[in-house]
Amino acid sequence: MKRDDWFPTPIWHFEVPNYQELNQKLLPAIYNEHQKDTQGLNWSNSLGWHSKDYLHQQPEFQAIVNIAINNALEAGQEMGFDLQRFTMFVANCWAIINPKFASNFLHNHPNSILSGVYYVKASENCGGIFFRDPRDVAHMFMPKIAELTPWTIQKITYKATEGTMIIFPSWLNHGVEVNLSDEDRLCISFNISMSHRV
Repeated sequence: MKRDDWFPTPIWHFEVPNYQELNQKLLPAIYNEHQKDTQGLNWSNSLGWHSKDYLHQQPEFQAIVNIAINNALEAGQEMGFDLQRFTMFVANCWAIINPKFASNFLHNHPNSILSGVYYVKASENCGGIFFRDPRDVAHMFMPKIAELTPWTIQKITYKATEGTMIIFPSWLNHGVEVNLSDEDRLCISFNISMSHRV
């Protein structure tokens, strides 16, 4: 027998070196943004705060933006993108503060090629990011499953871990579980786009 596996959906995770030092700078920068704009934006967030999406233009967030671009380039190279003709850049970047009981509804990120999240503060039971199988019709008629596999699982969750960056295709539906801890969950999210090299 020969088998071909088509339509895979990659999710990359990177451990950011020296993340403790990085997070010590990002944590007050995010809370400072929150103080400047306590209302924030209302997108996928439920009870949480979502900053404006121009943080990549501010100097205090340049270190994490550079890490995001480098990781996205690595992911793009693995996907086979023609990085000789196109370059990647962070199109927008925002912070999210999820206090206790906050979450994020299922959503995706249009008008970008890759999206990602980096965890600045994440305690136990603060809510992981989950991804849904994009092939809705694949589960219209499903027999009983003896064992969950990449072909049969409908949802996968990644625990929020400080210093971890997760990058995924922007079209992949995802959400954030409810924060059941007593501490805020802080992350920085971003979208990656591409432009022609000059």
